[in-house]
Amino acid sequence: MPSRHHSTARSDFDRRRFLKLSSASVLLPGFAYGQSSFPSNPDVVTVGAGAAGIAAAHKLRERGVSYVHVEAAAQVGGRVITETGTFGMPYDVGAHWVQNETRNPYFERAKSSGGRFYRAPEEYGIYNESGPASEDEIASMWEAWEAVEGAISKAGKSRQDVAPASVAPTDNPWSQTGWFGIGSWEMGKDMDAFSCLDWWESAGSNDWYYADGYGTLVANHAKGLDVALNTAVTKITWGGDGVEVETTGGTIRAKAVILTVSTGVLAGEGIAFDPPLPVEKQESFNAISMGFYNHIALHFSEDIFGLGEDGYVLHKVDDSFEAFGVLVNASGTGLAYCDVGGDFARELELAGADTAMDFVVGKLRNLIGADVDKYLTKGTVSEWGKDPFVRGCYASAAPGGFPMREVLRQPVGDRIFFAGEACHEDIWATVGGADVTGTRVAEDLADLLV
Repeated sequence: MPSRHHSTARSDFDRRRFLKLSSASVLLPGFAYGQSSFPSNPDVVTVGAGAAGIAAAHKLRERGVSYVHVEAAAQVGGRVITETGTFGMPYDVGAHWVQNETRNPYFERAKSSGGRFYRAPEEYGIYNESGPASEDEIASMWEAWEAVEGAISKAGKSRQDVAPASVAPTDNPWSQTGWFGIGSWEMGKDMDAFSCLDWWESAGSNDWYYADGYGTLVANHAKGLDVALNTAVTKITWGGDGVEVETTGGTIRAKAVILTVSTGVLAGEGIAFDPPLPVEKQESFNAISMGFYNHIALHFSEDIFGLGEDGYVLHKVDDSFEAFGVLVNASGTGLAYCDVGGDFARELELAGADTAMDFVVGKLRNLIGADVDKYLTKGTVSEWGKDPFVRGCYASAAPGGFPMREVLRQPVGDRIFFAGEACHEDIWATVGGADVTGTRVAEDLADLLV
């Protein structure tokens, strides 16, 4: 998703006394990236091989901490996957925008990769209900957008942990477009479902693109690591000495576990805990909740939008909020990311890929005309909400939930540690935020173990 905002806050990891506990060895199937077996008697089990889990594994290995690394899916990357099978070119099924520049370790990895890496342009095509908007309409749209953004900023700056829907204006004919752009398109949530304060405390960013795909960068960073793929964690027992991590490939006993799974999985009880986690910790999974955001990706053989490479298309949004924003001609490939978010994204996902495709193509026909069908070659739809190992797109605080982000990232019982984009204090919802938290938690855990 494109980003358009701002500021910073930080809270340090709370170091605790770590219990030096014994552990037993286990051998699991499905290893990838290197050796055919893991160390016996691991100190740590790392759960999840997205950006946070990969970063944690690198740091644990660097610090000489033995670990077992498991991933429920059939590939590394988590929500950052690049595939080439559908379109014959890189397509980012999940994250696509490289954000936060010097604070994002993947920014430097992209710069040093030898691949094409460049700052996103800011060219927009604005449409009314039936075609290109007039200059006056475009001016009105940006005026509405700035008014909505200003209202959210004012509330956040004054520490109001309230929903944007309670403060954002609706008096401009284009107000709903601003609501969609800042809410569904940016946050993956409607304007009644996230916190002005959490939004305000997030870091501003410029967007960059890596032409070979963000997922390619993440997969490359995982090379050399040992990861047990297709190995889902079902239960974590932590009431006695150390932890017992039950997986579909066997039970692992270790001193501690680093969980990098989404709050969607945690809130949905995708992993059982014995004894149950503290009530406040459980509440944090729901307070820092997942939104819904999907790509309806279309390939066009010609630049039907006339914006050149990496332009954006927005259309006038009505009260139904059945809307999408488009990144067109991504990296010059003809690929258009037609993105939906919030409740409507979830509704389309539940209705099925055909319904989602019909909605976008039908809408584009109204806006662009017959060229849509003439030059459309292929399409596909992501469905992150249906993925049992993700259950949404990325996390943000629900109204009133801002304080729970601190609760979310705190360890439990000196045994269960948490990392991932949702745990970062201000660059949450980003790949860089996930990477930073994975490194941070592994570093702190290593300090306690070594």
